[in-house]
Amino acid sequence: MAYGTRVVVAEWRGMDGVRVDDDDDDDGEDDAMDSDDEYGGYSSSSSEDDIKRMKRRRERPLTPAKMIELKDDATPHTGIIRVFKVSDDGKWFITAGDDKMVKLWSTDSWTCARTVSMPKKVSAAAFTHDSKHYFCADKFGEVHSCAVDDRADPVLVLGHCSTIITDLECMAGGKTGYVLTGDRENKIRVSVMPKPEDRMRFPGSAPEIQSFCYAHTAHVSCVRKVVQKPKVMEEWTTKDTFISASADSYLRMWDAASGKETDPGAAIAFNNGTIVDVATRYEGSHVAVALEGRDTLGVVHLTQFRGVPKLFLVGWGPKWQHAPQSIKFDRQMLLFGVGLKTNDDGSTSAVLMREGKVLDGLEITLSADEAAGKSLTTCFTKKIMSEDQRNSRKKDRRDVKLKRKAEEQL
Repeated sequence: MAYGTRVVVAEWRGMDGVRVDDDDDDDGEDDAMDSDDEYGGYSSSSSEDDIKRMKRRRERPLTPAKMIELKDDATPHTGIIRVFKVSDDGKWFITAGDDKMVKLWSTDSWTCARTVSMPKKVSAAAFTHDSKHYFCADKFGEVHSCAVDDRADPVLVLGHCSTIITDLECMAGGKTGYVLTGDRENKIRVSVMPKPEDRMRFPGSAPEIQSFCYAHTAHVSCVRKVVQKPKVMEEWTTKDTFISASADSYLRMWDAASGKETDPGAAIAFNNGTIVDVATRYEGSHVAVALEGRDTLGVVHLTQFRGVPKLFLVGWGPKWQHAPQSIKFDRQMLLFGVGLKTNDDGSTSAVLMREGKVLDGLEITLSADEAAGKSLTTCFTKKIMSEDQRNSRKKDRRDVKLKRKAEEQL
């Protein structure tokens, strides 16, 4: 969990001493994949035993969290952390944010393997689907590539035209994969993923645009790949699919190859507020949707009709103790989220919740500056200003001041 300028890593076990990720049957299959839980069990293939087993797993009490001490380097984060991403192989995670630093952490040694300084504030990041590289996007619209096992300087991969990249995702598909970038101008760009040997070879290694996705009417808040079981994918006519969410309250599903919605009529409008995060189950059956300031999550089923992938709104999940700002399914399909809690003394704490309940011992008391930090949704929302206000703001820009000072010295 990352909040403010701090990163917290914890491990916990069930009361019976079994790790929470060691609850598979002897057949090696994940029992949660077909279970009737609040965030996706509406599957007719679910057996009564699976449902009971999933319920036990969700209600299993946990021992107090064991905090893992991270070993940082000489340059810790000094600005608000905006990005926390884990590689698909689980060996690495990255943190980045307003201090323009991107830190690569190892989950084997829990140490910071590398710190990279970027030219602009980092707004999004993601590991490639092969976990060999990680891409970092900034508020100037540029995406840089860094190698996991190499200390070479970051290389520019692609860029949007002077707009903030709001989210970034890498997915398999096509010949080499895709790079998905959403921006503040309401669009999503699908770029062809460079081959592994080309990602650090030269700048602009991802110039080939596969498609653009247009439909949202506000900034894109989330872009998430859809991973389905092979048996399900055989029934889908569109193989390379992903979903997006926006501040316009819409959730949409796309065909990466064509840039078109799989079914425009199946887009879901959450009229209750702005979508701040989306969590996908790794087997692709269901999606949880978090809305700003709301303590219940939308539950969406990924289905198909005559081979056409569709989104179907199931309903709303159970109430959480605090409105989550970030959500994520673990490998056992249990849903975790991070939210804010107001303490009795007026201070604010960031809390980690499992299935809506706060986990004991996983609470970070925030400083006044951290608690007052703006959310990404606020940062990405365009301000409506008059021409006079816009010109006044330009006078205070740092580059304008430096240019004016240089002219005065001549």
